[in-house]
Amino acid sequence: MNASNPKALKWSRRQVLVASASLSAVAAGSLLFSSESKARTGTLLSAYEDARGDQYVGGVSLKDQEVFGTRVPMRAHGCAVHPTDPNRVLFFARRPGTQAFELDRVTMQARTVFTTEPGRHLAGHGTYSADGSLILTPEHDFERARGVVVVRDARTFSVVGEIDTSGIDPHEVAWLPGHRSLLVANGGIMTHPRSFRRKLNIPTMDPSLCVIDAATGQRKEQWRLPDHLLSIRHVSMTSTGITAVGLQYEGEDKNKAPGIVALYRPAHANQPAQFRLLSAPAAEIPMFQGYVASVAISETHDLIAAACPYGNGVACWSIGDERYLGFIAASETYGLSRVADGSILASQRDGTAYGLDETRLRSQFLKIASSQPIRWDDHWVATA
Repeated sequence: MNASNPKALKWSRRQVLVASASLSAVAAGSLLFSSESKARTGTLLSAYEDARGDQYVGGVSLKDQEVFGTRVPMRAHGCAVHPTDPNRVLFFARRPGTQAFELDRVTMQARTVFTTEPGRHLAGHGTYSADGSLILTPEHDFERARGVVVVRDARTFSVVGEIDTSGIDPHEVAWLPGHRSLLVANGGIMTHPRSFRRKLNIPTMDPSLCVIDAATGQRKEQWRLPDHLLSIRHVSMTSTGITAVGLQYEGEDKNKAPGIVALYRPAHANQPAQFRLLSAPAAEIPMFQGYVASVAISETHDLIAAACPYGNGVACWSIGDERYLGFIAASETYGLSRVADGSILASQRDGTAYGLDETRLRSQFLKIASSQPIRWDDHWVATA
């Protein structure tokens, strides 16, 4: 699918980001930087929709302060940037969607590059191999009730292999350091397109975090949490493989969720690998509402951040001692991304955004109303 180039949309400090909602243009929401905002470079990539519900893939340039995007036929979720050509970006349809779209950031054209095989759907995520020759997507084989990572040629998008994930409902996949092993988050929830997103197996759901040899498909590690109702969904990794894992609690009382973030530490020196829940004070737990939409980890700031959109804010922990740091109140926060300087930026559903002030645990950007808001999807991906 091709789409016409949208108009560039700019905001400046203390100005609203607004634009028309015409067919060829982005309908932009408001993004206002505070006087304490940093000068930033790079790009945040995200799917979003306009005020009429039309779906886009694109993002926002931090240097030029421009939102950009082009329309696609169905809602996208996460994306992957080609490792040697950052102008090529793949966006993946939200579960139970079946299509992937490639955005050319030079021409601002998007095209559908593949559709999943019959009986399977995407989970909204994927990753490239280190050299960019392959694209790997977690997919739900709903006819056989199993999870697979499908491997495609990144030029032709033809399927060249698949890896069993040792679970069902694989949601996100990431390379561990060295690009020999994959870390796979198996959500553990059975769904079927005939019932759309209805969860069919909550009493018996079986989430797990797996380490899989990418060359052989051998399962090297499989971790489960004490409560099987904690669906394992999203991952964010440091350069050493320490990984924050975002969870979604499927129990009836969200105020009693045993946790929303777990931390994976790979084996190091004489220390075995570990995977355990991060704790928080009992009084804080109701603020999370048992749901993490995205997670980000920053070595620079010794910070783990978990977006809790139903709890209206971001929960924070330290990486080093796994200490709970506090909660940043901000309505409907979904996307989180670590940018080049180690800072973490956050998106809100209504088109606004802010940065986390790591020293004082508060938001750095201000939120104001917009006559033509966009709605960011759940994830931001930072790139140059």
